[in-house]
Amino acid sequence: MLLPLPRTVRPAPGSFTLGSELAIAGPAGWAAIVRRLLGPGTGLDLPSATGGRLRVVADPALPAEAYRLTVGDDGITITASADAGVNWATQTLRQLLPPSVLRPAPVGDPLVVDGVEIEDAPGYAWRGVHLDVGRHFVPLGDLFRFIDLFALHKYNVLHLHLSEDQGWRFESHRHPRLQQVASWRHETRLPNDAAGDGTPHGGFYTQDQLRAVVAYAGARGLTVVPELEFPGHVRGVLAAYPELGNFPDKPQSTATGFGVFEEVLNLDDDAMRVVYDLYEELLEVFPSRYIHVGGDECPRAEWLASPRAHELATQRGLSGPDQLQRWFTEQLRAWLAERDRVLVGWDEISDDGPVPGSVVMAWRDATYGTAAVAAGLPVVMSPMQSTYFDWYPGAEDTEAYSIGGLITVEQAYAFDPRAGIPPEAHDLVLGTQCQHWTEYMPTPRRVEYMMFPRACAHSEVAWSDPVGRSWAEFEPRLAAHLERLDALGINYRPLAGPLPWQEGGTGQLRRPDAHRAAAG
Repeated sequence: MLLPLPRTVRPAPGSFTLGSELAIAGPAGWAAIVRRLLGPGTGLDLPSATGGRLRVVADPALPAEAYRLTVGDDGITITASADAGVNWATQTLRQLLPPSVLRPAPVGDPLVVDGVEIEDAPGYAWRGVHLDVGRHFVPLGDLFRFIDLFALHKYNVLHLHLSEDQGWRFESHRHPRLQQVASWRHETRLPNDAAGDGTPHGGFYTQDQLRAVVAYAGARGLTVVPELEFPGHVRGVLAAYPELGNFPDKPQSTATGFGVFEEVLNLDDDAMRVVYDLYEELLEVFPSRYIHVGGDECPRAEWLASPRAHELATQRGLSGPDQLQRWFTEQLRAWLAERDRVLVGWDEISDDGPVPGSVVMAWRDATYGTAAVAAGLPVVMSPMQSTYFDWYPGAEDTEAYSIGGLITVEQAYAFDPRAGIPPEAHDLVLGTQCQHWTEYMPTPRRVEYMMFPRACAHSEVAWSDPVGRSWAEFEPRLAAHLERLDALGINYRPLAGPLPWQEGGTGQLRRPDAHRAAAG
């Protein structure tokens, strides 16, 4: 009952019991990976020793994330070529043991593994989870816990969305008003609310905290891809530094509601210097080759209405201010390339034509991904119809108030990232990513509910061989996997529907009538 499903799983004779005398034979760094993942929940010390019966063996011919795992009467053997493969093999080994071993301390369950031979490798190089910490701040401790959950499901990218109209989450030493002013809002107001809740909300991560997140994720096989959102979604930035806006005399504040706002950066030389400052600081914290710059939902009304923007467009040889976003994306793409980084943007970055050297994250629908591939650009397939897990997870009227739409677990599992992509262009599909926008997820528990088990299904879409994939085969494996989430205390949505305390009830979080009609 493994999830995501490995490439091949063959039963083998015998079994092996993990006892207190078990030791690890293999390179010290790899032994440390196995010990870190397996030790706490089993209670075993797992010292390194020549002749240890948990063997970690190198095979340089394997790809970096591939592994082999064999279990028999003589012990356990993990074969890999890199840290990533050892990580994924150990995650699979944990799933071969009782669910209780996923906890941070043992409970005394027998640690017996049946004989098996597993050969495995991922289907995609980019297997991502997007987490929006801008709309609602996710405390640092919960961020570490989410990374553990993503690693359990063999995700290898955490796309961390660090800035929004409603909150700026990245500490800037050069522009400190961002954390002093832009990191919090006076209250929160959902679209159906008659008034805001009157409660301030905010928070930010220090650069050292984020370095710890990067290191923690890296040790578990994940790369953290940061996103600072420009040139739109900048209400928080303009609250801190109104001179960066197109109308600097206009009163600004960090947004308390949600939606698409007209305020955008003015993109003059002073504004660009601030942008470069922020990205220089970001690159000092995040070593990821890929850097996400946002680029979505950027209205051009302010630029069109601003004499300064018209003058700026003329100075830069543009046909008009409606070309400023394209200019901005190209400038940032070149700036990042000089530093051996690759620009990633939401699919709007290609609305004025492909941006060579960029990666397109296709979100509005899959056709934006197929168009990018046709233009020769690499893509991460993230269409909202299949991967936006802020959409309702079920059609029940009892579901708590969410943004709208409907993506069931079965629908998430049915997604094919390469659908409509010619076979000769498959390599341009880097992978897929599921999104968690948190307008309607004010707490980590609510994020868990919206994330799982849909992310379980998506993780298999991202990792496993699609040939022969069927919901009928997957559903019983998922049901067994939910016992692991139970062991971890995750507030997931049961397959049969929400538990009473997960429902919207009759108050502020009641599912609106319009959403009931749309889902029904």
